Amino acid sequence: MNPNKEAAQLLAELEKRKVWKRWKREPRAFIEEALMIYPKDADKGLIHLTVNKAQEVVVDEYIKQMKEIGYVRMIISKYRQAGFSTISSALIFHRTLFFKNTRAVIISLDKPTTESIFSMSKTFWENLPENVRPELGVSNKREMGFKENDSKFRLFTAGADNPGRGTTNTALLCDETAFFQNADKVMAGLFQSVALTKGSIIIINSTSNGAQGVYYDLWNKAEKGEGNFTPLFVPWYLQDEYKLKCPDNIELTPDEGRLKERWALDNEQIFWRRIKVAETSTAMFKQEYPFTAEESFLQSGSSVFSKETLDKYITIAPESIREYNDDYSAFDESNEGSLSIWQAPQKNSKYLIGADVALGVKGDYSVATVMNSEREVVAIYRSNITDPVRFGKILFYLGRWYNNGLICPEANSIGIATVQQLFGMNYPNLYQQRKTANTASDSINHLGFKTTTATRAPIISNLRRMIEDEDIAIPSSLIIEELRNFIITPSGKAEASVGHHDDMVMSLAITCEAYRTHGHSLTNQTFSWGEINSQYQAPDTKWL
Repeated sequence: MNPNKEAAQLLAELEKRKVWKRWKREPRAFIEEALMIYPKDADKGLIHLTVNKAQEVVVDEYIKQMKEIGYVRMIISKYRQAGFSTISSALIFHRTLFFKNTRAVIISLDKPTTESIFSMSKTFWENLPENVRPELGVSNKREMGFKENDSKFRLFTAGADNPGRGTTNTALLCDETAFFQNADKVMAGLFQSVALTKGSIIIINSTSNGAQGVYYDLWNKAEKGEGNFTPLFVPWYLQDEYKLKCPDNIELTPDEGRLKERWALDNEQIFWRRIKVAETSTAMFKQEYPFTAEESFLQSGSSVFSKETLDKYITIAPESIREYNDDYSAFDESNEGSLSIWQAPQKNSKYLIGADVALGVKGDYSVATVMNSEREVVAIYRSNITDPVRFGKILFYLGRWYNNGLICPEANSIGIATVQQLFGMNYPNLYQQRKTANTASDSINHLGFKTTTATRAPIISNLRRMIEDEDIAIPSSLIIEELRNFIITPSGKAEASVGHHDDMVMSLAITCEAYRTHGHSLTNQTFSWGEINSQYQAPDTKWL
């Protein structure tokens, strides 16, 4: 062989190894120096993939996690057309290209998006410099692998495929996760397929689709520091494109002035926002280009209760006291239900108890909320395995203990059994709901509170007013969580978002309604547990 040719080949090989090593340890350098993409205006031809300010947040967090903890767990809340699918796919491509035995999976929302991401990945490989481009081991419509390192990635469409089932993966990208069909089943299988090992990756990104669903739950947990995911919200104003040249003498509205000051915007960004709002609406702009993740969830989810107000409650929520003794051990968590107490019965204090009734078959919960005359929630009983009859017995003893407090149980269908149980045990202080009859002069009362379409909206509205006015003390973080996930659905009904409960919300709403109508006439009779036992059989674990 010609010595000069041999030397040139050797130098070329050494240069390849040098470049390869640098790109392996520097993902951003690899992305910007090696990867080519088609821009939005495809007629301009291929260009280098340049990391913009918004994408930089994702890349920096990826590098940080790999260096500090050895794996990546990110959940991203993004604005419309943020380019995060591109940058996340580029990071997955980097991991697959440079590391042996990588098994990566990319899940997208629909078939066109899946095809687009795969086409982009194919473009990445085809346009790598020749001296570093590896030979393909496998390549088809949804799979690409490299022969040299035995690594590959596959693409699936959420809902149409069963990704992750029966496989072991090391990297996972879920794109537009909030819009996945059967997201709970899809994500459960995928998460199980990626072990928490060195070098493993899970990146979840999406625009918001309401304050509900798997993506919303994962985001909330990440914000609370629960689990391994780091939440990333990247605001729209980091995008350099979202500016418009504006008149030199532009006059800002008071709202625009506040936004400019709060988010440090310039006039060109404000003007771009003004034009986008004019094209659609303020509400639509907030949904597609939110300033915060919370704003995006609220806009698309129509939450009933203000997050800002609920945040005030959660910061002051105390731990429940655990002063159980033999006198009321029947309510301990070791039995069917749990009784959380923030304040034991006080002598001469007045109480009322609102109850939401469930079947007791491990679905919805039966909930009793105890509130004093100062509008402070002092205790909560909660169980999803207590049937309506037994729940009536629990309410009886709970009411007697809390100074014979006014009990207002839901009187719908299964709730009738609870009301009948209380009535049959001669509970002396049952709520009576006034119901107007057919004639203007006639009316009837019935025991308990009957929730109908006509009565549900007013009691929720009353609860919302009390919360907004901070006219009620709510010590339970569990109630706050249910309130956060209580939304107006597209059909107009106020209820729990998918995957959540609203039993505590409804119990609280019924309690507040009982206070509104009967708060002025609450009884004030103090009983001891011993006095109750002298007249009635003490509770035991047979029915608790």
